[in-house]
Amino acid sequence: MSAGIVFAILGIAGLFLVLGVLAKIRSITKDVAPLIEAISGTDFDQIEAEYATTPKSVSGMTSLCIPRIAKDFPEFNWNEFKQKAENMLLSAFHAIEEEDASLVVNASSDLRSQVALMIDNNRNAGHREIFREAVIHQTEIKDYRKEGGSCVITLQSSVGYYHYKTDRSGTIVAGSNSVTTQTRYDTELVYVQDTSLVKDGQKALGSTCPNCGAPIKNLGSKECPYCGCGLTEISIRVWNINRFTES
Repeated sequence: MSAGIVFAILGIAGLFLVLGVLAKIRSITKDVAPLIEAISGTDFDQIEAEYATTPKSVSGMTSLCIPRIAKDFPEFNWNEFKQKAENMLLSAFHAIEEEDASLVVNASSDLRSQVALMIDNNRNAGHREIFREAVIHQTEIKDYRKEGGSCVITLQSSVGYYHYKTDRSGTIVAGSNSVTTQTRYDTELVYVQDTSLVKDGQKALGSTCPNCGAPIKNLGSKECPYCGCGLTEISIRVWNINRFTES
């Protein structure tokens, strides 16, 4: 086969290759064109506005956890503690803004220490943290667990507010005072059954009747289900709002 014929064949093959690539490009362009047109017509300001005003969803395990909690603590009032947790959260925002940890309500000493530390961190950085027009949209139970000698109920709240930080002259250094922020906060309710059982690495929670030694499975019981002996509070035995975290 002569060199001319070889070059002619290669040229034809190259032409078909080029035509194939062009056809592929036209096909991709045809498929992508509607997407490009849709994106170009999108009102991103509207999307941002909807995102800023749409509450975050929360982990709704309330209906599953309430029966378990009621079994252990028959007198537990979900609506009461829900309100206390929400009031605590709003008061914590106010306390941080006013730089006064004593303003936190329904809080344990540990939680007040947490707020005091947040205030100190802002002061050390030369900042003030602002939580304006805070609203709690919804609060549900996220989890109920037993750890060592304590029981822990984790609540999750959907929160909206204007959240930003300023320097000491009032200039905004983080966040925005014109766009709302939608977020979630976890709040822990802790009930200490027996401080002697609260040890690092220990998971089991248990108590026994001081009279007959029978295991007490219902942590809210006032008397032993086996011998009827009255049960006394051996430790703290009170629900505390122990800490909160943004989630």
